[in-house]
Amino acid sequence: MTPNQELLFSFLKIPPNGEELPFRTLTAEEKAAFYVDLTFLESAIRFMQDEQWLLAKQTDFSEQYQNFLHGIFSSNLLSLQYLQELLAAFTAKQFKSLVKRAEEQERYFIAHIRQMPVDEQRRFMRKALQLMVQVFQHEHVLVQGGNIRARSLAFSLYRTFDGLDQIFGLDYSADIGMKTDLKINERLYEGAGLGVQSSYSTLLTALREIKPSEGCRFIDLGSGYGRVGLVIGFLRPDIDFIGYEYVKHRVDISNVSTAKFGLEKNVHFYTQDLAEKDFKIPEAEVYYLYDPFSKETYLHVLNQLVEVSRHRRIVVVTKGNARLWLQEVADQEGWPPGREFDQGNLAIFVSQ
Repeated sequence: MTPNQELLFSFLKIPPNGEELPFRTLTAEEKAAFYVDLTFLESAIRFMQDEQWLLAKQTDFSEQYQNFLHGIFSSNLLSLQYLQELLAAFTAKQFKSLVKRAEEQERYFIAHIRQMPVDEQRRFMRKALQLMVQVFQHEHVLVQGGNIRARSLAFSLYRTFDGLDQIFGLDYSADIGMKTDLKINERLYEGAGLGVQSSYSTLLTALREIKPSEGCRFIDLGSGYGRVGLVIGFLRPDIDFIGYEYVKHRVDISNVSTAKFGLEKNVHFYTQDLAEKDFKIPEAEVYYLYDPFSKETYLHVLNQLVEVSRHRRIVVVTKGNARLWLQEVADQEGWPPGREFDQGNLAIFVSQ
């Protein structure tokens, strides 16, 4: 086993009694692997808890549950296969305790990462994101192959890696007490915290599917706290990323994180009201929308994107109900239907 796997194995075998695991001796890359495995394990445990509950009243519970474990560890939880024998013996009560311990260890771990030198944090983040790409790619392959359990696990993984936001320094409490000018009628998701961010699952899936060309421009229309741009900055430093966000304090936080990790060369965030009639959205190869606008602003923004699409090919990635607006555009302009993922929560449209 690798050092990070040995650490996770000892976590299951020997309860840490409220103390942090000895992860300080790992390299930044090994810490990234440990973080991904630990947080993935939390979701996997909840996944197994649910199945135990569903099978609890079956007379052949033991046989059915063992068949379930054999199936998921040979497919869905392949990366945790070295833990199968230990986890197979856990009861529902033990699983409940284990989840609490895992959450506690994640808090210890993130606090430790935040104290590391920035260069080590940068190495940690890049490796963690690369490993997360593999996790979601594996999940996608299973779902495409008709693995029903993969769909259930996909839902549980949706917010699995949100702890990375603390390392990025994305302070959602800045929204508390935020006042909105009702005259602008925009969808600002006041006090929504994670609600203003696309999940890591969503944006890594989007990057995988659109395969942005080297050196292209990627514009996020309503960038929130900047998660999309920060991830692109780490994984695709060749891309010119621009994020526009109406709320100034979110942009300020995005720019602080960008500067901390040295991503300013290709990642840029600006405070901008996209409804302003005299503001022209720059041309780009890729645009990203997380249902950020009122009807009036949608019409204004989409009209501009259509104009761009009439003389160059563009990709528009939508999150949430923004898909419905783009579907109208696709129908009117003769674009192919959008490709949908996560039951339509993510959609990708390509102009002709």
